[in-house]
Amino acid sequence: MVAAALGGCKVVANADLKAAKSKSADEFDANGYVDKIWASKVLPDFKGRAMELDTLLTDVAKDPDKAGQVHGHREGDGNPWTYEVKGEGKVVAVDTASRHAIVSVESQTASGPRKVDLQIGPVVFGTMLRDALPFIKFGDFVNQIQYAQVSRALNDRASKSVRESFDPADAMGKSVVFYAAAVLGSDTITATPVIVEPAKGGKT
Repeated sequence: MVAAALGGCKVVANADLKAAKSKSADEFDANGYVDKIWASKVLPDFKGRAMELDTLLTDVAKDPDKAGQVHGHREGDGNPWTYEVKGEGKVVAVDTASRHAIVSVESQTASGPRKVDLQIGPVVFGTMLRDALPFIKFGDFVNQIQYAQVSRALNDRASKSVRESFDPADAMGKSVVFYAAAVLGSDTITATPVIVEPAKGGKT
């Protein structure tokens, strides 16, 4: 008999095996994870590593691959380089008609003015913020689900943090400084900010 041949071996149904494998993923608290690293790791990383947007754009224009290797981060060769950037400029547009609210900042660069669309949420698209942080690696998580949950939790926390100290309704025409994650390559840069604050000496 099959049962006899198996002896003391335990037979586990496929459904139970899948459930066992996914248990740790189900118990993962992405928001709790982000809460623990936000003030201690995320914000200090941006404060310490963010490149001035003008300098970074110049380096990327000269040699995109070298700029990415020196200043950027990516998880795997097939993915785009993501950067932590610091910029300053005047708010030229505010779109809060949808939950994917955008504040557009015009920054002066060596090649002329560049518009940066800051996603202030509460809905924030993409994985730029997660992908810009070198200490968050796919291999540290059980599966792709956890990795995606961390991205969403980071976006949510970034939006909440920015909106606590920045009022988009009162931002038009004002000068701001921002720290944000961005993928460079298009004329208009879309970025996920972690900090937006009044520029020193700027219009308030």
